Amino acid sequence: MTDASTVNSRVTVALVHGAFADSSSWNDVVEQLQAAGIAVQAISNPLRGISADAAYVASAIRQIPGPVLAVGHSYGGAIITNAAPHAGNVVGLVYVAAFPPMKARPSGTSKVTPRTAS
Repeated sequence: MTDASTVNSRVTVALVHGAFADSSSWNDVVEQLQAAGIAVQAISNPLRGISADAAYVASAIRQIPGPVLAVGHSYGGAIITNAAPHAGNVVGLVYVAAFPPMKARPSGTSKVTPRTAS
């Protein structure tokens, strides 16, 4: 993700839908964010598998000027997790009814703990 110094620019919210939806599922959210003066773009997730979808979404996010807050619903959470490092302008991730990424415990055990916001 991009460093915090780019957050001073106007942030655009990029919405990524889950598996059993399309970008129009965000229409009400888009309307509310625009009414609040927040730049927003609903990205169509092609639903071809995590790698292909993440590459497509990363490409779409790269085309948004300035910093981007990526929001993923359900399966879209996995997509933003994988797309963000390749987009170059993502300053944060928001998971809506989605699983955040997991990381292994430092001890090397098989148990995992959810990552929390810092």
